[in-house]
Amino acid sequence: MKKQHIILEREEFNTISELIKNIGDSENLINVCITKLKEEMKTATIIDDAEFPEHVIRLNSIVDIETPFGLMKAQLVLPHLSNSTQKRISLLTPMGSALLGYSEGDILTWNFPNGEQKIKVIKVTS
Repeated sequence: MKKQHIILEREEFNTISELIKNIGDSENLINVCITKLKEEMKTATIIDDAEFPEHVIRLNSIVDIETPFGLMKAQLVLPHLSNSTQKRISLLTPMGSALLGYSEGDILTWNFPNGEQKIKVIKVTS
């Protein structure tokens, strides 16, 4: 079940807010995803690092997810650290923006290039 609010670590919230603040709304799929992320960040639960739950996806988390295309393992990173061969996905991609702040067991729905898809978070490693 999709949670009502994502959970973000305070410093990461500030970093991400700064990163996306000047990205405008448009019909471009990435911008649509970032706009949705901005909306989720407005209601996010913000937690200090010392109290942040281990099972919640944050920057640099390694996640095992189930997608309509099968199982996948990836690391969520800032855009300048992304690398598809190393399975490092940027926060500013449809998949990256979809995963941020969700927990093991969550099922979320997000817009991807091939339409709306469900993703289940199987495991999160910090």
